[in-house]
Amino acid sequence: MTIALASPLPRKDRSQPILRALVLIVMALPLATAIVVHSPVPFETRVEAAFLWIMCLIPGLVHVSASAKSRRPIPFLPMIGLLYGLYFCLPAALGAYNQHYRITLSPNRDYDDAIFVAMYGWLSLSFGYVAGRLLVSREKPSREIDVSDAVRRRYGAVLMVSGVLLESFRLVANIPVELAGILRFVTTLGWFGSGLLITMLTQRRLNAAYRLLTYGGVAAFLLMAIGSGSVANAAFYGAVVFACAWIGLGHVRPYWIIAALVGFLTIISLRGVSAQYRKIVWYADEGGGVVSRTRLFFKLLETRVQNDGVDGAVTQGFQTSAGRSANLDVLADVIIRTPNEVPYWGGETYLSLVGAFVPRVLWPDKPTKELGQAFGHRYGYIDAGDYGTSLNLPFLVEFYANFGIAGVIIGMCLVGFIYYVLQRTVNSPGQDTLHSLVGVVILVPLINIESDFSLGFGGLILNGASLWLVLRTISRSGLAKHNVLTVSPRLPSLPRIEPN
Repeated sequence: MTIALASPLPRKDRSQPILRALVLIVMALPLATAIVVHSPVPFETRVEAAFLWIMCLIPGLVHVSASAKSRRPIPFLPMIGLLYGLYFCLPAALGAYNQHYRITLSPNRDYDDAIFVAMYGWLSLSFGYVAGRLLVSREKPSREIDVSDAVRRRYGAVLMVSGVLLESFRLVANIPVELAGILRFVTTLGWFGSGLLITMLTQRRLNAAYRLLTYGGVAAFLLMAIGSGSVANAAFYGAVVFACAWIGLGHVRPYWIIAALVGFLTIISLRGVSAQYRKIVWYADEGGGVVSRTRLFFKLLETRVQNDGVDGAVTQGFQTSAGRSANLDVLADVIIRTPNEVPYWGGETYLSLVGAFVPRVLWPDKPTKELGQAFGHRYGYIDAGDYGTSLNLPFLVEFYANFGIAGVIIGMCLVGFIYYVLQRTVNSPGQDTLHSLVGVVILVPLINIESDFSLGFGGLILNGASLWLVLRTISRSGLAKHNVLTVSPRLPSLPRIEPN
């Protein structure tokens, strides 16, 4: 007797070999460059940096090689590896040096120790991640929150509109410090509402009114982020929009990639005129309201394009970004000067974690966080009388500034462990759309590895708990259908044959 299967086996993803080949080429290019290009940076240092670059891209290679069933919906760890490599090893592998606008190093000798410390940091992060997989219980199928389209539209619209209104209010009003944190959190909920509507938009499950609301809300968030003078916030929100559209449709359309590239180049070009913008708006207190400030930003960019051309504006933006994000130079300088010139911080930078889980409205006297100023003044990167400039302190550099190489090893192990717990909680293979949207809102801001530890991880518990409450509210709403346990598909059982 012949029994036919009910459904054919899934076809193999034809794009996987292309993606794997692309990742392998990107992994090998810095090593080839280190061998061919001449630079004052020693050859051995450039080769070590190239090998570290290869290690940083291994999570990306694993991600594109995994099957669709076992692949995590958000490529969080591949993005962390890519940025870690861009910040802490790729410049040295390509022979670049002295990119920071306030630091001058000797390329012949000052980068070798920094590359080794960065390598110890990445290996420690990887060890902490693997330890998390061994110590934490295995991932379980998440419960699918199956709700009607009406519920998704309603919550998406309410959260997005609330986030836009409160974000605009925060930009134009003098908000007490006790309420500023709460308003920023509501903005995060607005991002989640955006994700709800964007996923439904890509699935063509919105009518004309909701489509117009979605487009308007996304544009408002982007323009307000630019008008605030922080193009990084616009970049993060753009990443959230792109990830939510990808999750909703299940794949990327070609014109999305073109739009993302145009958006990226626009953000980079705006970064090139950000210093002029801040002199006018931040220091001279001019520029008007949010709309006027946004118009001013683009007017400055238009002037730059008229004077230098599009390529000149983009080039200036890349140079400004490289100077502001030359974290390898910062790490090398901190290693050289600590503790001989500047004593170890001894954990003082982590004191703000004590109150990170308590809203300021419940603790009005909670100390304000001014680590960007303290770090800049401590190492002389900011002039003594400058109290308006803040400098990023990447948590890798922070670990070394506090406890040396021991702090890097222990701290990065902890970071890797946290990454695994977050992946297991909000980025599991096969999870439903709502859980993936929570993962996007929580994980995308963590991609900013230029932040110090308490700024990057301090709000995880409150944000996670609040988003969990939102999910519970959605699932228990009157129109919620039922919760279904997500299980892997299996073949139909064969008919039972009774013996004669």
